[in-house]
Amino acid sequence: MKKFFKRVYWKICSIILRLMDEASDKRICGQSLVKYVKSVYRDDANGVGMTGSQSTHYIILKRIFSHVTITEKDSFMDIGCGKGRVLAFLLKKHAPCKISGIEINEISGKVAQEWTKKYEQVNVTLGDAFEIDYDSYTILFMGRPFLPKTFLQFIEHFESGLTHPITLIYWVDQQSGYLLKDRPGWEKQFREKLSTIHGLKVAQTPQGYSVWTYDPALRAEAQKQ
Repeated sequence: MKKFFKRVYWKICSIILRLMDEASDKRICGQSLVKYVKSVYRDDANGVGMTGSQSTHYIILKRIFSHVTITEKDSFMDIGCGKGRVLAFLLKKHAPCKISGIEINEISGKVAQEWTKKYEQVNVTLGDAFEIDYDSYTILFMGRPFLPKTFLQFIEHFESGLTHPITLIYWVDQQSGYLLKDRPGWEKQFREKLSTIHGLKVAQTPQGYSVWTYDPALRAEAQKQ
């Protein structure tokens, strides 16, 4: 009986969250961003590849971004932006900076490109996240776009090109977040696991997110020792 009520509670919460998300999506994007899109390449057995596009609930994003200050001097990039839910959230919250996203999956990326056309503040690139320069950005968001080995390869890729400190927001970090621990130049500012927010169950099992800062000067100093 207890399991039955848990399933009913989860189903009710899922319906409420979907309705809330779709209302915000349609107001900002003119369409729903709820539908899941499968990965174009994923090899779980070897821990490489990309994950599918699953839009994060607005209520979760509100909680995550409450720990980050965004100013007009910042430049934001969502790595693996999918259909653009994070970009929509930032528009909803009137983020004062330039907002960008990159997505390799054409199905998801074209959706994001289409609805963001009316917002001059936003730019979405359809392409490989390994092929762009991140030195012009100050805040990066990752909603677990990569499996562990690919995540580590990506971190090594963008570390080498940065000349200034950045903030990384990592949602669903439990699979790969440990790879940043004790890594030269990285410092964890905050971490939390979420399953329920304001009485609504937002995840069947607790999902973690963390906020990190990376300073290439600290990395260079550590490497000299």
